[in-house]
Amino acid sequence: MIKTISIAGLQEGMPFKKPSVDLEELPTITSSGHLTWIECVVDSIIDDSPKILEKCGITMEASVLLSGYVSSYEDRGDTLGLMIPFVVPGNNKALTAPILIFMKKDLIVTIHDDYGGKITRLYNYAHTLLRKLPKNVDTWADGQTILLARIIDEISESNFSILRLIVERAEQFEIDIAASRQVTRDLSLELSDMKTSLLTFLNAVWASYDTVHNLKYGDADMVSDDEIILGKFEVILGRLDRQIQMAENVMQMVATGVNVVQAEITNKVTIFIIWWTVAGTAALVPNTLATVFGLFPNHEQLFGPISYGLILSTILAAAFAYHYVRKFFGKSIGLGKLKKFRKNPT
Repeated sequence: MIKTISIAGLQEGMPFKKPSVDLEELPTITSSGHLTWIECVVDSIIDDSPKILEKCGITMEASVLLSGYVSSYEDRGDTLGLMIPFVVPGNNKALTAPILIFMKKDLIVTIHDDYGGKITRLYNYAHTLLRKLPKNVDTWADGQTILLARIIDEISESNFSILRLIVERAEQFEIDIAASRQVTRDLSLELSDMKTSLLTFLNAVWASYDTVHNLKYGDADMVSDDEIILGKFEVILGRLDRQIQMAENVMQMVATGVNVVQAEITNKVTIFIIWWTVAGTAALVPNTLATVFGLFPNHEQLFGPISYGLILSTILAAAFAYHYVRKFFGKSIGLGKLKKFRKNPT
């Protein structure tokens, strides 16, 4: 189902905007000969795009772009088709949703689902954006190229905001697993989801980079040849390159932070095991001696000497275990560390 079709453009040099139009009005609007941006929000891109493209007089099929991996670029001379990914938050991990962009002379059509909120907000400022475009009819490619660059830049900024959410989640993850109290949770699954989100973001940005690179150097008929205008794509490429570098740095930060926290947890568990080793040794030796003494005939009459022997053996066994731990582990496990460990259990 087609949810909303909105129109914005230039007519006799003046910007105009229609927030809602019917599908049947599109043939009349697209035949006006003025720069027009048709912004469509649909339920299903696969099912609804053919209806919109038919009314707009665009012969390129949406399936040609959707068959690409994450992004796509298709130049048919009089029609230019692009697919650029939106990175959107999903169920504990980032996902991608496509936005289709078709461009003919004096016409740009964008088709996406509800995840394209940023483009919808850009449409709200269409008056200001369109007012700054060139008004000369002979340079029609300049105006629609600038508008196309602005749309792609908005998608790039929208995707970048997802990286901030991933960073916040990674920082909260490290805080949670280092906290003094923990609820039962699958840490490996959460870590896997974070890494998957970062890889999804990186794939989307790399795919966007390839598409913008093709726009700048593909020499499409629907794109301006003006070097100054094409420089806007170079600016977008620079931003995408910085996003890639930041995402790679975040991935290294997540891996390093998790390793540090896991090492700290391992150290706490090691101290816990060592303490139980000392306690077990201190209990095992007198317990063994008590068993042996119990086999003596009339051992009840030797209760005093046996008790002193058991107490002495307990002290000696505990001292020996303590000395062994300090000598071979190189760390003291005194009461201070035990108290600290009890205050911060894993």
